[in-house]
Amino acid sequence: MLRENRIHSEFWFPQQVIISDDSNFKKVKNKFLDYCKGEYKKDVKGEDKSNSLGWQSGNLPSKGVVYEYIKQGMEACLRSQINFKENITFSLSNYWVNISPKYASNDYHFHGGSDYSGCLYIQGDKNCGTINLNPHLSCNTTWMDSVTDEYKTAYHIYPSAQFEAVEGRMILFPSYVMHKVHPNLSSKERISIAFNIRFH
Repeated sequence: MLRENRIHSEFWFPQQVIISDDSNFKKVKNKFLDYCKGEYKKDVKGEDKSNSLGWQSGNLPSKGVVYEYIKQGMEACLRSQINFKENITFSLSNYWVNISPKYASNDYHFHGGSDYSGCLYIQGDKNCGTINLNPHLSCNTTWMDSVTDEYKTAYHIYPSAQFEAVEGRMILFPSYVMHKVHPNLSSKERISIAFNIRFH
């Protein structure tokens, strides 16, 4: 029996992660540290959400230098990396501070009610705990072990992705993507500002 197959591949369901590193962040780092630690002093108890052993602030006001920096940064990331329809605008629906001392982590969670989410690293290093994005958390992904490393690399065929806590780095990803932050194994506090974005 002769076969005449027309075979092709189509790659679907990409998870677009946007990474921005501010080479001038050192100039404003201390201002951001003061802001984050000032919020901690206002409310030492903080919020109890996905954080384990760490501190998380409540939602912060939509004003000030920190707010404007994040707003401008996220808009630059989105405008430069995604082709939006005309007249689409963005708003920061909320943002908050995370301070994670040694061994602190964040459990798997996602951010409902928004379109994209992100974080800005104020303080951290390679031992402070990576952020892990996992859109396949409830799926069997063992089939990925059967393909070559070259194929994995070419098409990002991995069950999850990890990114280091680099100071001045902003990471944006779809809000529905499950994510966690690994334990901080450094003596340096991991300090970040997380946020949610709505498209209008």
